[in-house]
Amino acid sequence: MTARRLFVLALAAVLPAVSCRSGAPAVRKQTRLMMDTYVTIQALGHAPVVDRAIEAAFVRLEDINRKFNHLDTTSPLYAFNTRNEPLTDTEVVEVVRAAVAVSEVSGGAFDITVRPLVELWGFYGDHPSVPSQRAIDSCLKMVGYRNLVVEPGRVTKRRPDVTIDLGGIAKGYALDEAARVLRAGGIENALIDLGGDVYAMGRKGNQNWKVGVRNPRGEGVVAVVAVSNMAVVTSGDYERYFFGPPRDTIRNRRTGTVPGAESAAIRYSPRDSGHVPRDSVRYCHIIDPATGWPPRGMTSTTVVMRDPLTAQGWSKVLFIRGTDALPLIKQTGGIEALLVTDKQEVIRSAGWPRDGEYRERGEW
Repeated sequence: MTARRLFVLALAAVLPAVSCRSGAPAVRKQTRLMMDTYVTIQALGHAPVVDRAIEAAFVRLEDINRKFNHLDTTSPLYAFNTRNEPLTDTEVVEVVRAAVAVSEVSGGAFDITVRPLVELWGFYGDHPSVPSQRAIDSCLKMVGYRNLVVEPGRVTKRRPDVTIDLGGIAKGYALDEAARVLRAGGIENALIDLGGDVYAMGRKGNQNWKVGVRNPRGEGVVAVVAVSNMAVVTSGDYERYFFGPPRDTIRNRRTGTVPGAESAAIRYSPRDSGHVPRDSVRYCHIIDPATGWPPRGMTSTTVVMRDPLTAQGWSKVLFIRGTDALPLIKQTGGIEALLVTDKQEVIRSAGWPRDGEYRERGEW
């Protein structure tokens, strides 16, 4: 995993601690750099109790970060991927089970076995680029959640070259666990922000926590929701990406139909250099497991749902399938979504409140 900036702005997280009369509960906040991003936890309560609970939550997050990092040589995922050892760690198995459940319902749009493709595109390193279609096709043979055998307390694989990356769902689990630890420490009202993936516990005073969805192509936010005991999670194309030539141009180049194009670069100048051809395409780290290519059409997709564990998975289903996935989330139930297209059109699911229409009831 690589560091990424916040893409969901938790509005309450940037406000100073509440000033209360002596002895009254106040908002206590801590921010740390961990899990390759900035993690902020703020909670309402008396200082000694809140500080202990927040510290315990950070300790738990560190443990999750190690255990679910497939690049960490001490993690169960590393052993599964490189030595084909079965996954037997209870919580890792349960997260895999949850991921596979989202895969089943979404027809494979979300797939934790996409790791070889992400590696092929170079998103685990510093210099991603467009691979050849032949290499993509070769990698696709190793991709498919049905190659995983999920049994009670155990996960194995049907082919030895299958590998997994739980980065697309592990932060949801981390949100859930951080909330559990806070509650065990006596905290009822808190906001947990893992690099823009947010879980709101209880309320902030007499109001729900207000969370803004970042504008993926500019400053500010495109929407705000007021939530209680809900997760707000976004997938976007604006943190880990590079510019390259359009796919059709690459096809023509490699078939020789573009004279002299064989020597052209498959990766344009760095994204911040400004020296990018006008017809360039933004390629992001989210890969469609059906095609092996980053999907087109969406710049960000945000879901609001009660279950933080699977929220990440559903945000990626929407990013990959776009508006075609809206009937699916309606059928699944308990999920609301906001999509921002590459034309900067904002599309909301039927139950998503319009800007300014904050629901203060428990379900939001």
